[in-house]
Amino acid sequence: MESKKGPGRPRASSAATIHEAALELFLEHGYDAVSVDDIARRAGVSRGTVFTYCDSKADALWVELDAAIGRAVAAIDAGGPDAIDRLVAALARAVEPWSATPPVVLRDARAMGAEQALRDGAPARLQPLVERAALSLALERDALPESADAAVAPVAIVAAACATLVAWAGTPGRPSASDALRSTLEPIAAASRFRNDPRG
Repeated sequence: MESKKGPGRPRASSAATIHEAALELFLEHGYDAVSVDDIARRAGVSRGTVFTYCDSKADALWVELDAAIGRAVAAIDAGGPDAIDRLVAALARAVEPWSATPPVVLRDARAMGAEQALRDGAPARLQPLVERAALSLALERDALPESADAAVAPVAIVAAACATLVAWAGTPGRPSASDALRSTLEPIAAASRFRNDPRG
């Protein structure tokens, strides 16, 4: 890896290069101290090129997390017999590529000084996933997506998934991300099914 005093990488225009440069700088200097211009210099691209891939420096924090959210949405859309089980399975499958190695941004958010930026960005980033799960559950339960019957369980499960992944990333000798999520989410899913079972 190039010294932080060096001239930067050769010119490139890939999102991966910009993402890597941003995370390096956040670790070296702290999230708040790094500007878009700093990221552009480290990546060897223009400021305009950075904005081609990121609306703001905060987007660089979310590259791997956004990819996992996208995988979860796709898995929900693939369909299945039970909306709650499908959401839990979708979240567990979405983090399978991480295995037992957390993304840098989860592992080092505190060292980067990026915890608040991640918290601030989470609601908007996760909303499409929650809405898709609520719609699936609403169709299954003949309810409105915004009703408590459809909306509460997805919010609870996604929130629990986020908390679990943060704790998992900071745990030495951690299990796989998928196993950690299933361990936390399956009891919540079971409780949600019981609450809404008309035979209960």
